[in-house]
Amino acid sequence: MATMAHLFKHLSLKARLLLTILPLVVSGLWLLAVRVTGVMQSELEQMLAAQLSTTVEYVSTDLDSKIQLRQDSMALIAAGITPALLTSPSALSAYLQQKRMPLSIFPTGVFAANADGVIVGEQIPLPGRLGGLITTSSYFLQTMRTGEPVISEPRLGQVAQRPIVFMTEPLKNAAGRTVGVLAAAMYPGDSHLFGKLESIKLGESGHFVVLAPQHNLIVSATDQSRVMQAIPTRGLNPLLDRRLDQGYDGPGVSVTSQGVETFSVSRRMKTTGWLVLAGVPTQEAFASIAALRWQVYLAAFLLSVLVALALYEILRRQWAPIDAAGARIRRMTEGREPFAPLPIERKDEMGSLLDDFNELILWRKKAEHQMEYLAHHDTLTGLPNRVLVQDRFVQAKSRADRDGAKLALLFLDLDGFKTINDSLGHGVGDALLRQIAERLGGCVRDSDTISRLGGDEFLVLLSGIASADDTGPVLLKLLERLHEPARVDGRELSTSVSIGVAIYPDDGRDFDTLLKKADMAMYRAKDAGRNTYRYFDEQMNVEAVEQLALRSDLRHALERSEFVLHYQPQIELATGRVVGAEALVRWNHPERGMVMPMRFIPAAEESGLIIPLGAWVMHEACRQAAAWRRAGLPSLVMAVNLSAVQFRRGDVEQTVIAVLEAAGLPPEWLELELTESILIHESEGVLATVRRLKQQGVRFSIDDFGTGYSSLSYLKRFEIDKLKIDRSFVRDLAVDADDAAIVRAIIQMARSLGLSTIAEGVETDEMLSRLRAFGCDEAQGYYFARPMPVQEFEHYLHEQNARAD
Repeated sequence: MATMAHLFKHLSLKARLLLTILPLVVSGLWLLAVRVTGVMQSELEQMLAAQLSTTVEYVSTDLDSKIQLRQDSMALIAAGITPALLTSPSALSAYLQQKRMPLSIFPTGVFAANADGVIVGEQIPLPGRLGGLITTSSYFLQTMRTGEPVISEPRLGQVAQRPIVFMTEPLKNAAGRTVGVLAAAMYPGDSHLFGKLESIKLGESGHFVVLAPQHNLIVSATDQSRVMQAIPTRGLNPLLDRRLDQGYDGPGVSVTSQGVETFSVSRRMKTTGWLVLAGVPTQEAFASIAALRWQVYLAAFLLSVLVALALYEILRRQWAPIDAAGARIRRMTEGREPFAPLPIERKDEMGSLLDDFNELILWRKKAEHQMEYLAHHDTLTGLPNRVLVQDRFVQAKSRADRDGAKLALLFLDLDGFKTINDSLGHGVGDALLRQIAERLGGCVRDSDTISRLGGDEFLVLLSGIASADDTGPVLLKLLERLHEPARVDGRELSTSVSIGVAIYPDDGRDFDTLLKKADMAMYRAKDAGRNTYRYFDEQMNVEAVEQLALRSDLRHALERSEFVLHYQPQIELATGRVVGAEALVRWNHPERGMVMPMRFIPAAEESGLIIPLGAWVMHEACRQAAAWRRAGLPSLVMAVNLSAVQFRRGDVEQTVIAVLEAAGLPPEWLELELTESILIHESEGVLATVRRLKQQGVRFSIDDFGTGYSSLSYLKRFEIDKLKIDRSFVRDLAVDADDAAIVRAIIQMARSLGLSTIAEGVETDEMLSRLRAFGCDEAQGYYFARPMPVQEFEHYLHEQNARAD
């Protein structure tokens, strides 16, 4: 079924319409043909039933009248026989011979028997009959018992060897008691009785059958071989069973015991209770209707063919415009014919459909032009996009090769655009980008191409230059124009641009290579402080390849367990004891050796790998701190650095809680070091996280304090525990009065705010003395110890605390 549905869906609409309508029409024709033949057969059956019923009714009535005549004749004779005659055989015989009837009624005449069953008189003398005994005959016994006339069970006559039936009439005395029996033999097969059935024609092969149900015998039949045979066993012919058991006399069709399907009708004789049945084989009875049925079916078939051809021709003619339109449309889509409106020659539904198609063609042409434009232009600024600038690069490259000139590809990225877009909304950002696009157009020649890559990135293709120096005036003009404030929605917005430059063919001979190198140069301009430009040089490519390799290795470092932690002790200056340790990650690269954080941490932050790496560092540091506590070593505060990326993209709070629980380390022995940039740029989210962790007992410190946007307000809001003085101030503490003043101010401010301080980068005894003089609480640096693996740190911890004691 599913396969048929699948095939049907792949046919043409014309074929589907034909296959849908044609079966309905043809089915109607054939239903009508079947209905007509069915009605004709029903009417024929009724007519045949009426004819058979009339025939059977006539036959059964005629037979009943003949048997009744015999019964009446016997009653008339019996009325004249007195008990006295029964005692005088001669007188009785004389009486009977006097009452002689035609031989056609009783061929052997009647005879009388007394109560003892002795035949005492006969109408026609037969050898040996007079004086014979019939005491064992059922018809004699039944008549004597009931005192009523009896028609006996048919049986085969001993002399004639044909069916014989005995009829009786009781002989009674004046008191009404049966004193004898008057009997006569009757041959059903005689021509005067059932024998005449053979002369009645029921078609070519119709037949009569007379059944004696009470005796289960066939009394007479057109087929003489069935006479005196038993009636077919119950169950073989349900219709016959119904006639015998329920008295049904109506028409019906059944299969006879000879295996012939027959249409039959029956009547039950009143005198004998026998059943007269007339039947005609259905093959003969319905021969005329069968021939007529095939004629009707043939006519239906021919009409179906004509309807199919007519329907196909109608659909073909109606569908011709669609087929012609479809052929033209295929030629159009295959490029063999240009798209153009189709001619309309009709005003019906087909014409309306073609008119709609022509509207679609016109719309398509407009859409193609629009799509062509959108495929090569930026929707926001209307500038060429990457596809178009790449195509123009190919054309400009051909001209440059022909003229011996060069090309310059400028990669521009707006400085600070993300802040404007995020803070003021995308609508303001889009308006600013449109103004930037207009300004760019005023900075270059008509032969140059300006393109927007997306976001705040633009490309400028300068053609026909002699050397890289020719780009200088354009670059300066771009920097100057894009640095001018822009007014959007009543706001004055300031921005600038960082530009990277790649030269064709010096830096590459294809667009993608130049684009990649101009992008590298742009990032170098960003690193140089922004609002400037940089030309690509090969060293940038080397560094970029190195950085890519580093990132690739970094992705597998955690899986390969290549990271290790080193610990640098933090010393309490008042006692000289080790009170804390800073966990510092190192990368034990299988090929590069030990890689320091300054090389891989930026790459980890850019790629997002800092999140799983930071979680591992925290877990390993807390695990180690808890292990030292269980080993009986002095409790140390474990300091762990957190990256801004972890706050923006990771779930710091859940990570800290899970790590502390897994390590079994009390929260007060964990110190998280935050940079000032985290507190400034992520203030609200960080504030909520810091406060919840503070409630858990976790400590917080500010790393590299004094190098960023230091503010007393966030120190108060974030409830910081410790300030870490940056090594840049500590390094020149002994020789630079300004640095000394800054360090002293930080320590005094922290003390007034209730914060502790720790100085990093302590390398000389003089630095240490100054810090103690200023009242600094803790210090760390090479003066005390370098960052050490865990075993060395444990050894150092034992020695240092022993020395302090």
